[in-house]
Amino acid sequence: MRALLTNIGQIYNNGLFLDNLFEFLDLETQITEPVNPVRAPTRLQRGIRFRDVTFRYPGTDRVALKDFNLTIPAGRTVAILGANGAGKTTLMKLLCRFYDPESGCVEIDGIDLRTLSLQDLRTMITIMFQLPVHYQDSARQNIGMGNLDGAKDLAQTEAAARSAGAHELIASLPERYDTLLGKWFPGGTELSGGEWQRIAMARAYLRKSEIIILDEPTSMMDSWAEAEWFDRFRELARNRTAILITHHLAIAMRADVIHVMEHGRIVESGSHQELVAIDGLYSKSWKAHIESASSYAEMQAIV
Repeated sequence: MRALLTNIGQIYNNGLFLDNLFEFLDLETQITEPVNPVRAPTRLQRGIRFRDVTFRYPGTDRVALKDFNLTIPAGRTVAILGANGAGKTTLMKLLCRFYDPESGCVEIDGIDLRTLSLQDLRTMITIMFQLPVHYQDSARQNIGMGNLDGAKDLAQTEAAARSAGAHELIASLPERYDTLLGKWFPGGTELSGGEWQRIAMARAYLRKSEIIILDEPTSMMDSWAEAEWFDRFRELARNRTAILITHHLAIAMRADVIHVMEHGRIVESGSHQELVAIDGLYSKSWKAHIESASSYAEMQAIV
């Protein structure tokens, strides 16, 4: 009787969960496909522009961005720097069209994103998140998720891994590129956070998109690994448009242009040297960062 009553309680709890699940699955997206989509550019010529964008997340009255303007030139590496909640990741979500702005528009080469098909737009973009997805599959398939057609060619996959600095890691695994990653299934090999980020970097190399967005890509790496990673990233970003969303000064300083965000707006823009010279928010953060360096070796790795 006790077991029967326990099972009835579990069925009731599961029923509540399923109600919530089906309600969630029934939600309709607010992002719609254009009736007559404009053809997306095959090569970015002018760049990305946020024009008078105002946005707030659904269900909240707090404005994340208000009358926001920003231009990111094609072929440049731009860092978006700011504290948590400054609005950095919101820019990424709008550019990927996970949301549409309340007013204003986001443009690629002068084309409003809302006039492009979602597939064409997202084909143009590669994203590396702070916590990359851990696919419980082989190392080869983990990299291949970035480009399913390219993944059919092991030579392309291996070339992407070499470019990302992940080949040596994979070569040391029990079955090399056929090694199962993760611990969901028997025989799988777990990787460290930094190693997963290298696998994600290889995925980005294989994808070869025009726009590359990285959200805190080196959060699990030490200063020496960061410097090596960025040298490899510069090769990936060559002739492409790259956006680094970070609060790590050691990464932001290497970008062509740095935009400092605070409370949903750009408060400073320029190169590392220009921003240090004006004695503003970036300069103060940089001086505090240098003073907190624990050793000369660490400072050399950063500078």
